[in-house]
Amino acid sequence: MPTSNSLKSTARQAGFLYLLMLFVAPLSEFFLKARFIVSGNAAATALRINAEPVLYRLWLLADLASGVIFLLLALLLYELFRDVDRKQARLMLGLVFTGVGTGMIDSVCGAAPLLLLGHANYLAAFTPPQLEALAMFFIRLGGSSTVIATFFWGFWLLPFGSLVLKSGYYPKFLGVLLIVGGITYSALGFTNLVFPAYGPLVFKFGMPFYAAGELCIIFWLLLAEARIPDPAATLGPR
Repeated sequence: MPTSNSLKSTARQAGFLYLLMLFVAPLSEFFLKARFIVSGNAAATALRINAEPVLYRLWLLADLASGVIFLLLALLLYELFRDVDRKQARLMLGLVFTGVGTGMIDSVCGAAPLLLLGHANYLAAFTPPQLEALAMFFIRLGGSSTVIATFFWGFWLLPFGSLVLKSGYYPKFLGVLLIVGGITYSALGFTNLVFPAYGPLVFKFGMPFYAAGELCIIFWLLLAEARIPDPAATLGPR
C-alpha cells in the first residue's frame, strides 16, 4: 500500500510531467506543425516540407512525445487518486488513453507527406501536383483526428476534477476549475467539428478558463504540500 510520502512524490512527478506536456504539445501543434502548412495551398505546403524535412520530422517526434508524456501523466494521476474513487480514476485513465490513441492518427497521417514527396520510383505514375494534393489531404485528415481528440482532452478533466473535489488533497476550487476547463475544451471540440468557422472565436474566449484549471493544478502538484493522509495510520493498529 502506498504511503503518504510516496503519494506526495507521485504528485510532484505528475506535476513535472504535466508542465512538460503543456510545453511540448503547443510547441508541436502551434509552432512546428503550423510552420509548414499554408492553408489552401498544397504546392506551397509541399515546398516547405521539402525545404526543411528534418524540422518536419521533429514535429512528428514532438507530437509522439506529447502523447507518451500524457499517458505517463495519466498513470501517475491514477496512482495518486485510485483509492479516492477507483471508478472515476479508471474513467479518467480510459479517456486519456482513447484521446492519445485518436491523436496519434495525426502523427501517422503526418508521416505520409514524407513518403509522397520523397521522389520514390513507385510514385512516378503520379504528377507532382497530384502528390502535393495527396500530401495536403493526409495533413488535413490528421488535423480532423486532432479535432475529434479534442473531445477527450476535455472529457478527461471531468473525472479528474471530480477526484480532486472528493480527495481533499487540494483546495476544492481546483476541482471546479478543472471541470469548467473540461466543459470549455469539449465545447471547443464540438464547435470545431460542427461549426468550424467559429472555432477560433471559441478558442479565444474559452482558453482562459481551460488554462486556469490546468496551470493551477500544476502549481499545486509541483509546489504545494498535498493533504494526503497516511493510509497505514487510518487503518489503526493491527
